[in-house]
Amino acid sequence: MKKQKQGASAKKRIADEILYQIGGSVIFVFLLIAAAAVSMVGWLSISSKKTELVQESNAAANQLTGFLQQYIKNVEQLAVNPEVKQVMSQTKAGDDIRQAEKMDTVMQNLVGIANTDTENVMAAWISDLDASALTQSDGFTSEEGWDITGRGWYGCIETKLPILTEPYIDSSTGKLILSAAAPVLDDASGTVLGAVGMDIALDHMTAVMSEYKIGRNGTMLLFSKNGTILYHPQKDLIQKNIKDTDLSQNAVDAIMSNSNVFLKFKSGGISSRGFLQHAGDTGYMVLSDLPVSEYYAILAAMIAALVILFAAGIILVAVRIRKSAASLTKPILELNQTAQQLAAGDLDVKLQITSENEIGELGESFQKTVSRLKNYIVYIDETADVLSQIADGNLHIELKNDYAGEFQKIKTALLNISASMNQVMAGINESSQSVSIGATELSTASQVLAESAQEQAESVDQLTDTTNAVAGQVENSLRKAEASAEATAQAAVMIGQNQEKMKRMMDAMNKIHETSQQVVGIIQTIEDIAAQTNLLSLNASIEAARAGEAGKGFAVVADEIGKLALESSQAANTTKELIEISMEEINKGNAIAAGAMDSLKESVTAVGHVNEMIQETAEEAAVQAENMKQLHTGIKKISHGIQDNSAASQETSATSQELSSQAELLNKMVQKFKLRA
Repeated sequence: MKKQKQGASAKKRIADEILYQIGGSVIFVFLLIAAAAVSMVGWLSISSKKTELVQESNAAANQLTGFLQQYIKNVEQLAVNPEVKQVMSQTKAGDDIRQAEKMDTVMQNLVGIANTDTENVMAAWISDLDASALTQSDGFTSEEGWDITGRGWYGCIETKLPILTEPYIDSSTGKLILSAAAPVLDDASGTVLGAVGMDIALDHMTAVMSEYKIGRNGTMLLFSKNGTILYHPQKDLIQKNIKDTDLSQNAVDAIMSNSNVFLKFKSGGISSRGFLQHAGDTGYMVLSDLPVSEYYAILAAMIAALVILFAAGIILVAVRIRKSAASLTKPILELNQTAQQLAAGDLDVKLQITSENEIGELGESFQKTVSRLKNYIVYIDETADVLSQIADGNLHIELKNDYAGEFQKIKTALLNISASMNQVMAGINESSQSVSIGATELSTASQVLAESAQEQAESVDQLTDTTNAVAGQVENSLRKAEASAEATAQAAVMIGQNQEKMKRMMDAMNKIHETSQQVVGIIQTIEDIAAQTNLLSLNASIEAARAGEAGKGFAVVADEIGKLALESSQAANTTKELIEISMEEINKGNAIAAGAMDSLKESVTAVGHVNEMIQETAEEAAVQAENMKQLHTGIKKISHGIQDNSAASQETSATSQELSSQAELLNKMVQKFKLRA
């Protein structure tokens, strides 16, 4: 049972297959939809956030532009005021601007401008270029030596255009202010007479920036044209240049390039997103700043919601598929259990399948099959009974049932078996009688054959003894031939050794002859030396005679050398004659040795020929001995064969008698079967 359970668990279940195939496809589609939904939602979310940042920056920039443009217009109007131009036209270098005609009217005008916006306008002022002097609505007038060219708004005089200065801290109030300035031009010549302006506090502007809230943590940043931070949530960064902060470089580059662009930047180590927008032509810029976590917060929340939603959907689909698969496979499992019972031989089964689909139809067909199998039990019982009768020896059988379907073949086969068995048993009965008669005749013939084989065995034994004697003689001849061959071989070896020694002796004599020739050459050299010595001695004697008394001693030495040279020549001749005699004797010895060498070669050849003849004789004797062995072996085999034939004849005789007895027993057994008449 455990093995069956393990085998069943190792097989794939239909419910699991349905879940894997259908569920896998559904999950794949869900994932595709989820990916598409996340992409669309992400695009919409990011687009909306980006649009929001752009709109917030535009709104702040427009508000800032409107705020600053009003003051630029005010100073432009003040710059074309006739009284202002008259005052500046009258004031020359070294004059007191306060003493100019129409100055009171101008001051009243300046005070009126300042009083119209006391919250933002710190002061309205005019500055004469020739006198290098400035006077303000609050009564301040520059002292002598005051330099107009060092002011931040002096650029308007150089460009002849209105400007907004970089923000700075007012020394008297400590507030952050900027100046809106415009040049005052002479109507006739167009030359610059001076400048007019307004000092504007940035408190209102920074308050407006602080009111901009983007999301929960987003804010708006304000920068001047040169990158000075005018508003930042971190107050310690205000009045600092962006290059001195930890603002990412791409944002610094964008601010300094005066471009409107969407930025991904870092500020304070926090990744942010924002849109950089310029406030018209004022040179001031605003940058919306939204932390990236909040920028993608809606996207993350929607992704989480979609993941949860799709996960719940996938789980629900998997559960539903699992339940549906289980309901579909339940009747299949019942059919499988029924099939296993039938395979085990149990036909007493019942099916309770109520499905109204193809599985229900399969269950009905299965039930009909089981009913038909139960009907077949009757056929099986009768078949078993008939086979039992045949086993008991009753070959006269009758089948009562009408076999239907494939069982008709069983009925036909049983009847054919009955008929065949009757014929076989009748044939066996007749054959057993014939076998009994033949066994008796075979026993008589086997006895005669055994006696004849015994006589042949005795004759073969005599022939075996004769061949053994001949084989012994052949083996003796073989041993003698082999001994002779070995002796001649040894003699051939010894003669070969003597021939080798003789060859060595001839080589030695030839070497002596060559050495003697060399000695003769040396003696010839000695004779030549003696002749030269004798000639020198003669010349020395002549020279000694010429020398007179002084050469007598030398003449004696020369005579002795001459005698010695003569004796050396005689000794060399004698030695040469002796060596020539030795060489003649050596030549004679070589001739004799060569004759002996030829005789030895002929002896070796003769001994080799004799050895070959003896060897052939030995080989022929070996072949004869081998033939005698084969003849002896063949006679032994014949003897054994005759003996085996004799034994077989005796066994055949005994077997024939046993066969006769078994034939009678078989006849009695066949008579037990009840055959048809």
